[in-house]
Amino acid sequence: MEEIENNKEIEKEDRGDENITKPFDPSKIDVDIQVVNLGLLIDMLKEGEIDLNPDFQRSSDLWSPIQKSRLIESILLGLPLPSFYFSEDKETKKLSVIDGLQRLCTLKDFILKENFPLKLEGLQFLKQFDNKTYRELERPEIKRINSLKVVLNTLRKDTPANVKYVIFQRVNTAGIPLTPQEMRHALNQGRPAEFVKELAEMEEFLLATDRKISTKRMEDRDFVNRFLAFFLLGYDENYEGELDGFMQTAMSSLSEKDEKELQEIKTTFGKSMRTIYNIFDNDAFRKRYNKDDSRNVLSKSIFDTLSVNIAKLSDEEQKSLIQHKEAFINEMIKLFNNSEFNKAITTGTAKRNAVKCRFEEVKKIIYKTIRE
Repeated sequence: MEEIENNKEIEKEDRGDENITKPFDPSKIDVDIQVVNLGLLIDMLKEGEIDLNPDFQRSSDLWSPIQKSRLIESILLGLPLPSFYFSEDKETKKLSVIDGLQRLCTLKDFILKENFPLKLEGLQFLKQFDNKTYRELERPEIKRINSLKVVLNTLRKDTPANVKYVIFQRVNTAGIPLTPQEMRHALNQGRPAEFVKELAEMEEFLLATDRKISTKRMEDRDFVNRFLAFFLLGYDENYEGELDGFMQTAMSSLSEKDEKELQEIKTTFGKSMRTIYNIFDNDAFRKRYNKDDSRNVLSKSIFDTLSVNIAKLSDEEQKSLIQHKEAFINEMIKLFNNSEFNKAITTGTAKRNAVKCRFEEVKKIIYKTIRE
């Protein structure tokens, strides 16, 4: 399994062990298992029954032409393919891809793409097909492709979202796995996915993060989703130390909010980002142990702590914090030099006590700064 590429502008996070604290009821798992001809799967792609979401197109080119070609070669050789996993969407009835995205994108590129389709290259056994496109294959080869048996596993639409997410994590292991945020995106199609994207594209967010967060693999949306989780659900009573599931719960909850509520959240997020930029300029969400430090990379744990705490302030309180920004920056530097706080933003950052520590310590210095 290939590693998900790390953004060099973002600190690699040590979350510690994250255990599921609320096991789900196994009886709620509803999976439809079918063995079908590959030709049926290709027809489903052609008819748009499988959602290769446009947002995932940035992830569809993760395989090289040679990797794609060798998948086609395996099919021509009659070799069995790994099972495909899908999730049925309640509203659209389309299938979202849980596992098998790269294989599906390869089939689309080779068989269905009209302009500049995949041309086979680097084949190991069937070298006679090198430099050929699908349309250049003979009838026996096309028949061989269409008749290959594949296994489709579909999570039915009534399976709870949190259950789907856990299953998603379990089966998303082969080839190039989706990131946790890509999984959440696939399971929360419609307004929740659109809303997270909207926030990630806000100018205020881009300014506050100095445009250093990559959009590749939905890294930017992971930051936004993290804000939403702690802003909407809180860091104390509702958080039990399993961050990915917590973020999934928050994203799923967006579907229950009306447009007015969503716009209020968006406005609040924008104000928080603007205030943070006005205080820290291009140095926000980075560890700083003294004023002469060279600039560090972005930290997700500092991001969630600062963004949510400031979002909870009134407009007047945010203005006051900006007016006293030098004092606040000095207080933050003191915090970074506090061993307990530094540990809470560096190791085991998803643990409940670490989250509570960093949120409460930042909250204290915010109000200390405002009231002085």
